[in-house]
Amino acid sequence: MEYFDNRIIRTTIFVFVVALILRTGYSYFFIDPEYLILEDQGGYVQLGQSIAKTGDFFQLTDGKHTGRLPGYPTFLAIIYTLFGENNMAVVVVQTIIDSLTCVVIGLIAKSVIPRSFLVVGMISALNLNMIIHSGMILTDTLFLFLFSIFILFAFYYLRHPARLKLFLAISFLAIATLVRPVSYFLIMLVLLLLIVRFILKRIQLKEIMYNILIFLIPIVIAFGAIHQRNYYEYNSFSLVNQGGVHALEWVVPAVYQYSGQGSYQDGQNFAQKHLELSMKKSIPDNIANNPFKSDDYYMKAAKKALSELGLLNMLHAWSVGAVINLISPSVASAPSVRSMEHPSFYETPGKGAIEKLVNYVTNTDGLTYLLIITIGTIISMMFLITSFFGLYKMIRS
Repeated sequence: MEYFDNRIIRTTIFVFVVALILRTGYSYFFIDPEYLILEDQGGYVQLGQSIAKTGDFFQLTDGKHTGRLPGYPTFLAIIYTLFGENNMAVVVVQTIIDSLTCVVIGLIAKSVIPRSFLVVGMISALNLNMIIHSGMILTDTLFLFLFSIFILFAFYYLRHPARLKLFLAISFLAIATLVRPVSYFLIMLVLLLLIVRFILKRIQLKEIMYNILIFLIPIVIAFGAIHQRNYYEYNSFSLVNQGGVHALEWVVPAVYQYSGQGSYQDGQNFAQKHLELSMKKSIPDNIANNPFKSDDYYMKAAKKALSELGLLNMLHAWSVGAVINLISPSVASAPSVRSMEHPSFYETPGKGAIEKLVNYVTNTDGLTYLLIITIGTIISMMFLITSFFGLYKMIRS
C-alpha cells in the first residue's frame, strides 16, 4: 500500500469535507422525501423494505425481480434496519459514501499522476452528476464508490503485485457487480488480461494457479448462488433477465432515431413490429412462467430489428448517443428541475439528434428551465474536456 503522509491525510480530509458540505447542502435544500419513491426508486425501496423485514431477497425474485441483483436492495435494507424506513437516511448515507468516492478518485489520479490528488478530488467534489445522484435512491452512488475502489486496488496491484491487492480488487469488482450488473463482462476480461500478464512476465505455473484461485474465490461467493438459482429454476446461465427488454424497448428505438431513420416513436413502432412478427412465427412454451426465456425472446426480436437497420446505422447512432449522454446536463435529473414545466426529450419528434434537439428547444416554453439546462450543458462539457485531459495525461505518464 502507498505511504500516507500528513499532506495526503490533510488533502483527504479537505476533499471529503468539501464534498460532504456540497452534497449535504443539495440534499437539505433540494430533496423532497416524496420524490424518493418515484419511478425506479420505488422498486428499490420496496425490495429494501422487504429484505429488512424478512431477511430474504430471493422471495421477491419471481417475475420482474429476476432483473435485479441483491447488492443495492441489501444496502437499503441495512439502512432501514438501523434507522427505520426513512428514505432521507439513505440520502445521508449516500452523501457520505459519495464524498468518500471523491477521495478514492483523487487517490486513483495520484497513483498515475503525482500531485494530482487535490485537483482531481476537488473536480469530483464539484461534479454535479455525482452530487445529484447521491440524493436519489438508485444504484449510481454505491456502484461508483465500489467500482472506484476496484480501480484503485487494481492500480496498486499493477504497480506492486501482491495476492491481497488482487483479492481486494476482484472482491470490490464482484460487490460492485452485485449492485449493478453492467460490470459483469469485466470479470472475464480482467481474468484474461491477468493471465496474459502472467505469461508475459513469465510467472511460474504454480504461482499463476494460486492467483487464479484467489481471483475466483470472491466471484464464486458473489454469484454462485444466483447462477445456481437461475439454472435450476429457469434453465438459464444468465445473471439477470434485463438485456432483451432493454434492447428492444430502448436500444432499437434509439438506434432508429439517432441514425436518422425517423422519430423515437417511429422507432418504438419499428421494434413492436419485429416483436409481433416473432410472435406470429412461434412463441416458446412456458414463456409466461420463465422470465429468462421471455427475455431471450425479446433479445432475438431486437437482434433482427438491429440487423435490419445495419451496422453503419448502429455505429452512427452509438456515436451520436454517446455524445448526447456525455454532454447531457445532470442538473436535469434534479427534482426541483424535473418538476418544472417542460416537454419530454424522448417523446419529442424529430429525425436524428439535431432535429430532435431543435424541436425540444422550440417546444419548451419555460425560459428558466432552458437557462438552467443550457448552463448545465456548458458545465457538463467543461467536465468532459477536463476528463479527456486527465485521460491524456494518464496515457502519457
